[in-house]
Amino acid sequence: MQLFKNIAKFVVLAVTVVASQAVLAEKTLKLGTTGRLGMPIGDAIDQALIPAMAKASGGKMKIEPHYQRSLCAEQKCGEQANQGLIALWTSSTANYGNFGTELAIFDLPFIFKSLEDAKRISNEWLAERQCKLALQNAGHICLSVYSSGGFRQLGNAAKSVRVPDDMKGLKWRVTKSPVEYMLVKNWGATPVPYDWSQLYQGLQSGVVEGQYVASPWQHVAKLHE
Repeated sequence: MQLFKNIAKFVVLAVTVVASQAVLAEKTLKLGTTGRLGMPIGDAIDQALIPAMAKASGGKMKIEPHYQRSLCAEQKCGEQANQGLIALWTSSTANYGNFGTELAIFDLPFIFKSLEDAKRISNEWLAERQCKLALQNAGHICLSVYSSGGFRQLGNAAKSVRVPDDMKGLKWRVTKSPVEYMLVKNWGATPVPYDWSQLYQGLQSGVVEGQYVASPWQHVAKLHE
């Protein structure tokens, strides 16, 4: 899998934990996530979110996590949260684009000079402001926005890519983010919205030829193969 080194540090892959207002009064809160234990998302849920909920509620409320898409993938989890079927879900800011544009700023290139700057600015004020907008406009309570794997990298299984023109003619997998769709299109590739859970098979079959995923996630999903 060739990596597009020149634009490997554009966008933070941030993960959002959101809650549906309708079910916050339940004693057991069902959580759907694509993450697993041993990864930033899963460990944050297991080591921080679950204990914090138990402590804040005096043990009266607990979180029931469903890892590794065992309950739903990101988009489906968001839809189930809107329907009141689950209480919490995790999503990349890119896939949250299916529900609103409030977190799209995290998907823009050249916003942050470094991962350290991205974390600092997000923690100081940006995440809180955008989460307030998500609640106001989409009805989702955004609990946290944080980096999960660093900046995204462009990779493909067809040819070496050194400049945007090298992407022309390639079918590039994108998320539900309008920002990501336009980025890939303007870089010259053909953007193809494609579910993360099917990406490995999609690359194998040639339905898509490229992807825009942070390096740790590429290895977790074995996309580098």
